[in-house]
Amino acid sequence: MPTLKLTYPSQKQQQFMTDEHKFLAFGGARGGGKSHAVKLDAIVKALKYPGIKIMIIRKTYPELIANHIQPMIEWLHCYTSDRIARYNDQRKTLTFPNGSIILFRYCDNDKDAERFQGTECDILYVDEATQQPEELMKKLIACVRGVNSFPKQIRYTCNPGGQGHAWVKRLFIDRQFNEGEDPKL
Repeated sequence: MPTLKLTYPSQKQQQFMTDEHKFLAFGGARGGGKSHAVKLDAIVKALKYPGIKIMIIRKTYPELIANHIQPMIEWLHCYTSDRIARYNDQRKTLTFPNGSIILFRYCDNDKDAERFQGTECDILYVDEATQQPEELMKKLIACVRGVNSFPKQIRYTCNPGGQGHAWVKRLFIDRQFNEGEDPKL
């Protein structure tokens, strides 16, 4: 297995990882370290909050494997005796000794989004959110719930363009909110 370089987070990545707002978007050009920040933040929170349930979503399963699953397996030595977490390929989950779980899911269309009905998590990461329409995002946001003391957060990474560009820009750049949307979150 190739060696993966785990780097210390940049200032922007640190801001993403320490922000406490419920909704947060991390945008920028390709190669800016957004997916890396998602991986780091998910691992840190899984270790910090025993029993937390985290979900990472990409548009397609191959993207999920290449950008998240494989690097995280390498970082956490999931197949060795000194593993930090155990990866279950059938369930697409990383389970930590403290009971925390990271779920890996893909969502390419409304049919995929319907599979999430009933799924509950504390923190949701949508990597490349601008590839998703706003209505689909609303279905995914509904997964972030639960009666526990864990933070409830939705984290987006975004590249300019894509079918979801308009809703991301409206909320996070223009700060124009529809009825029922809370700008303080």
